[in-house]
Amino acid sequence: MIWFFLSNGLINGSLIAITALGFAIVYNTTRIFHIAYAALYTWAGYVFYWLYVINGFNFFLSVAIVVVFTVFLSILCEKLVYQPLSKKERSPNTLMISSIGILIVLVNLIALIFGNTPRIFPHNGFDLSEFSFYFISGIPFISFIVFNLTMILFFIILKYSSLGIKTRALRDDILLSHVFGIDTYRLRYILFGISGFLVAIAASFRSLDVGINPYVGLPVFIYAFVALVIGGVGRFEGPLLGGFILGILQALVEYFVDNKWVMLVTFGILMIFLIFRPEGLIPERKRVY
Repeated sequence: MIWFFLSNGLINGSLIAITALGFAIVYNTTRIFHIAYAALYTWAGYVFYWLYVINGFNFFLSVAIVVVFTVFLSILCEKLVYQPLSKKERSPNTLMISSIGILIVLVNLIALIFGNTPRIFPHNGFDLSEFSFYFISGIPFISFIVFNLTMILFFIILKYSSLGIKTRALRDDILLSHVFGIDTYRLRYILFGISGFLVAIAASFRSLDVGINPYVGLPVFIYAFVALVIGGVGRFEGPLLGGFILGILQALVEYFVDNKWVMLVTFGILMIFLIFRPEGLIPERKRVY
């Protein structure tokens, strides 16, 4: 029985990891506490529901449209809110409050359009039950594979492409990146787009399995942030490690105690790391001048 919970922990861990990576792409490079990221997750799930269930679009076409929509919405947050404030050199707190405002507007807009009732996805003939591996089967198994392949692709790009080099440079020193001729604002558009891509993939596959409601994005965001703290702020590898650790720990809590304790234990882990290990398990490398 415990293996069933551990397999679920791996699945949830992969979800936490990919959403934490999407958040880290923005936070590590811009230091913007992008709380509106939670609303992007919710919107991606609802657009997928509208396309796949209500309008009967093909599954893969629905996912592709959701990706385009979420990337556009993510870039729009940067274009209309974050970038103008950054150019005026507003404080990080101002940017965070603005992000909360975006979250409130987008979530309430979803509730206004779709209502507060949770939506469950029928499979519409798209049967994934034949795909399985030990205790993981169907949609969770496919989600696990897709999430991990997507993250592997990101790290290949990060390590071997010019975009990856520029991203790491922006993460290490924004001013120096600008001095060396990197168009930092254009690069930020790209990074917000990648962040939107990751959260769109996560929301599409996860909502297909467990459904969607207007407020589902905030818990996902909280877990993503905790995973980033556990793994290490400033490192792109950290969210992956933190995500899988958190997913397995949550599964163990469900097995030995009760799922009602999951959020409490999650915040407890966050407090422990903030107090005793604020740099995370993989500390950020500091440049020595």
